[in-house]
Amino acid sequence: MSRLSMPTIAFLALALQIVLLRSADGTSRTDVDDHVMQRDTRIPDLWVSDLFYRALANFTLRRAAGTECRRQTVVYERDLRNHTSWAVRRVSDDVFTETDDADKSAFEPNLFFLQESWNRYPVGLLTGNIYQMGDYDECVDLRYPMKGQYCLSEIKLIPPADRNYSFERTEDLDDFGNNHAWKTILGWAGYQDQMHRNILKLGICMPDACSALDLQTSLQSKFDEVFPPEQFKTIVKVDPIMCTVREDKFPYDTPYYITVWIFLLLILICCCVTLYHFVRILYHKNTNENDNVPNSFFYAFSFIVSIKTLLKYDKHNELNFYHTTKVMTIFSVMYAHKVLIMMSHPISNSKYIESLYLDGPAIMLTCFNIVDPFFFMSGYLMYINLAHEFRKPKEESVWKTLLLPIFQRILRILPTYCAVMAITAYIIPHLGHGPLWPSNSWEEAEICKNYWWTNLLFISNFVDIKHQCLIMSWHLSSDMQFFIIGVIIVYFLIKKPKKGIALLGTVVGLSVFVPFIVTLWTGRKGIDIISTDSRIYLRNVLWLNKSYRPSYMRATPFFVGLAMSVVNEKLKEKKVKFSQIVVHSGLIAICTLTFWAQFYGAVFYERNRPYYPLEHALYSVISHSTWPVAGIWITMSYFTSGYGILNNVFNNRIFTIMGKLSYIVSLVNLTVFILSQNSQRLPIHMTSKYLFDSWLSDVFMCYLISIILYLVVEEPFTKLIGKLFYHWKNKKSSINFGTPIGKPTFSKSKTVKND
Repeated sequence: MSRLSMPTIAFLALALQIVLLRSADGTSRTDVDDHVMQRDTRIPDLWVSDLFYRALANFTLRRAAGTECRRQTVVYERDLRNHTSWAVRRVSDDVFTETDDADKSAFEPNLFFLQESWNRYPVGLLTGNIYQMGDYDECVDLRYPMKGQYCLSEIKLIPPADRNYSFERTEDLDDFGNNHAWKTILGWAGYQDQMHRNILKLGICMPDACSALDLQTSLQSKFDEVFPPEQFKTIVKVDPIMCTVREDKFPYDTPYYITVWIFLLLILICCCVTLYHFVRILYHKNTNENDNVPNSFFYAFSFIVSIKTLLKYDKHNELNFYHTTKVMTIFSVMYAHKVLIMMSHPISNSKYIESLYLDGPAIMLTCFNIVDPFFFMSGYLMYINLAHEFRKPKEESVWKTLLLPIFQRILRILPTYCAVMAITAYIIPHLGHGPLWPSNSWEEAEICKNYWWTNLLFISNFVDIKHQCLIMSWHLSSDMQFFIIGVIIVYFLIKKPKKGIALLGTVVGLSVFVPFIVTLWTGRKGIDIISTDSRIYLRNVLWLNKSYRPSYMRATPFFVGLAMSVVNEKLKEKKVKFSQIVVHSGLIAICTLTFWAQFYGAVFYERNRPYYPLEHALYSVISHSTWPVAGIWITMSYFTSGYGILNNVFNNRIFTIMGKLSYIVSLVNLTVFILSQNSQRLPIHMTSKYLFDSWLSDVFMCYLISIILYLVVEEPFTKLIGKLFYHWKNKKSSINFGTPIGKPTFSKSKTVKND
């Protein structure tokens, strides 16, 4: 037998290998190769980062329209090509005429800041790291021979409309299965529970003579050359406000100086009055005389008086319960706000946010009615105070009786409200800098400058969210609108009880019925869903305009709280009491029911879930009834029977003091959170620990700022307004008609005071 040739032996070995592979798993290597060859030719051969690098590696702005921009670009390119001492001299001689050798030697490394301070090859796109921010400070620190300008551009990849890159998400966010990696970039775009991978926020350093339009035009032209248009297209956007140099400052205009001087004057007055008050206390202490605060209105500005009011605690005041409830609620609201703010700022691991949508907790997805307890408490306390006032024998006209509490309440809200708006508009823009600072802090300032009047008229909840000064101001506007209606209802309840009860029942019925009809008629969702789109810009969330902020969609908690205050008053008159077994078992049952209803809203986040109009309409009613239903049992049990040992938790000094600051905290918390994130230079790695630590730090700052505003603005002006209305001859303030999120309540009556 003849000897086999080497090619024959190799062929037989390959055949044997194929047979063995088939016997092992029933699949031949040839089948695998055929599968690979059947690749979707519509997907690019290169990876997205490689395409970006191809476009950006040698990117220049030579095509820019501006002559100076083109000249600086040429200088930049020449220096990069000739980074020797000879090249530095050549470039320097061409550009400068009066520069000594020492200055020329510094020319070379400075220009390399432009090249080094931004990324050409994006990383982490599969994990949702859409922010490739480079080194902001290295860019803007460039001074010679030109200034460095940092721009945060947006590059969006859009697949053709007839292409479907979608794929099913698995329970494991790290498992992409056999899907092509390009589908991870293009297939997740547009889902409400997934962070966009098809958007890139790219920080670019360029000469300061170039404009945002120059950069946008040059980038768009370059990407059109590199990216295959038949597979997808790129859209480049460079907002001028996203381009900054170190010298860019918010203008120090006349309103800025006026605002600063007003606050400095208030602080000076408070310090002087406090010093005088302190000396007076020492004098009376040495002479053994009683130190009664004089009747002069200047003593309202004494820190000593304000601190005493803040620290005042009456353990027999049953309304201390609401201070504890306010603190618990405002902490929850602030945590939700912190998550939203961090979602809308650069993070490197979007998977953390996506895991919240997939694995919960459900409360994070359905908590956008968390402010409802504030409305409930406001309605409850409003009846107590107005009823006390309306029962006094008076000879005033009906119109004066109705308008006086409204006018007084507005005056008490406005000092702190206006102070926070002024700080946001004129002071905060000067407190920091960074790639995100102008687009966020400056824009918030401009909104407050142009639309402050909607806040003063308490109609900010009906203007577009993009034009609302102070994002949280919608709550005050809704609360004031409820209060105006509530004044009429309480007046009839006191003067004409039967008509008042009929009117209250009608309003409560309408508050439940209107959201049902609106949701059913317009085809909206029954829950306010926060999608990942808010990561880009929180003010673009359209449902904030349609269903979240309008008062007619949020009225149920307020008027249920008002009704519950009437019921509890009657129960206390009849001395109705429940056993502790009934109280606690009822609490467990009602909390189980309301939390189940609350968490049910998470089903609306499911992908491809059919839309059932009746289901959404019913849940639009249920979602704003969960907290009021719980509030009904909790208040009825507490004010008639108590909670035994738990009474010490609900009625304690610490929560009482913190509760007095809740109104101010509600105004400043979003501003503080945004301020703490606007100075970001790089994306953060989000974890639960980092989120909690950051939230805790910001909460401390919120209360610190609130204490300052309380001592300088809130309490002094509250006392002055009390003297203005009631001409009291001592330090006691007048009654407070309703409390918007913890606004301090004052009364001479022990049963209703809430200081």
